[in-house]
Amino acid sequence: MVLSRINGSEELFVGGIFGVTRPRLITEHKITHVLSVIKYSLDSLQNEAYRSLQHMSIDIDDMDDQDILVHLPKMVRFIQRGLYGHDYTEEKQQQQQEQQEQQQQQQQQEEEEEGAAKGAVLVHCAMGKSRSVTAIVAYLLWKHPHRFGLGKGAVDAKEAVAKAVQWVRGTRPIAEPNEGFMEQLELWVEMGCPAGSDDAVEKEAKYQRWLYKKEVETAAAVGRAPDWIRFEDEEAEKEQQKQDEEGGGGAFELRCKKCRRRLATEPFVVPHQGRGNKAKEDCPHYFVEALSWMRDTLELGELEGRLNCPHPKCGSSVGRYSWRGFKCSCGDWVAPAFSLQQSKVDKVAVMGAGKNGTAGANEIASRMAALGIRMPPGQRAENL
Repeated sequence: MVLSRINGSEELFVGGIFGVTRPRLITEHKITHVLSVIKYSLDSLQNEAYRSLQHMSIDIDDMDDQDILVHLPKMVRFIQRGLYGHDYTEEKQQQQQEQQEQQQQQQQQEEEEEGAAKGAVLVHCAMGKSRSVTAIVAYLLWKHPHRFGLGKGAVDAKEAVAKAVQWVRGTRPIAEPNEGFMEQLELWVEMGCPAGSDDAVEKEAKYQRWLYKKEVETAAAVGRAPDWIRFEDEEAEKEQQKQDEEGGGGAFELRCKKCRRRLATEPFVVPHQGRGNKAKEDCPHYFVEALSWMRDTLELGELEGRLNCPHPKCGSSVGRYSWRGFKCSCGDWVAPAFSLQQSKVDKVAVMGAGKNGTAGANEIASRMAALGIRMPPGQRAENL
């Protein structure tokens, strides 16, 4: 099967290298735009059928560890322009959000837009199996989210991606993105399919965290510290989230037992399951993200070492780190691991740190009661 038309009313085709090199097929299907998800040039094809084509080439290998995610906005926008003659706009984004809320409106909008389609787009790679299908699936998830249950709370990212791949297989049975590309498509959905600009994915915090995780895993595999370190508290400040190095955030914070210097707050504590013999509450470790007070230690480039309190008059040992990770005594393996020992820190409840930055009345009353402080009758927990 040289070229396969994707189900739907859009003139969207997927294929391999043999499809794009056959002028008869280009003319027969009235192809106007070609997206090569492979290093490829149409300049060598001396034929009238190729002279008016719009072409884009994305040089990427079909390997699990390749970053295709960063290219998805550019490819999606190219397909959109090829089919409809216009680019992605903020107005379109707003329409899609409304469509996700009302399925009937979504379907009507789709029919109107597809009826206005002006061009025909061919997306190809070497075999028309993995790279090109990944680009097609990314477009379908962005353009037609309701087809795959998105926006209705009915499916998660993994299921939506699986449904989209199955949709393509309806006319392209060999469609099968590699495992790494499937995971990246799931992240694409989790980020909301950002296509507002060619670099839209690069601006996403989830993408930056994913990229950093890849860097840490690659470095640890060859026995070295990562070349760059992401300090989550600094990134949170850039993103104007609740937490920064000096601000509050979350229901509790971890403080040095000796000098009371704050070391971490709830948003930066890594979820810890405690699957072993010990319960989560009995685990001797708090695992946290890499935070900016660790900078001097981590930038030494060692694979593992101790973490000391950053207060200049303290400096007491509060934990340890390992880029390769380690197994906690409760049974969990955490990698990379930045551990604060429970015996070295205090977990302190933060008053006024409930929803929207203020503790709930029930929470405050419960804390006061636990301290033996009687609240006025109208403010007791049972009355709130």
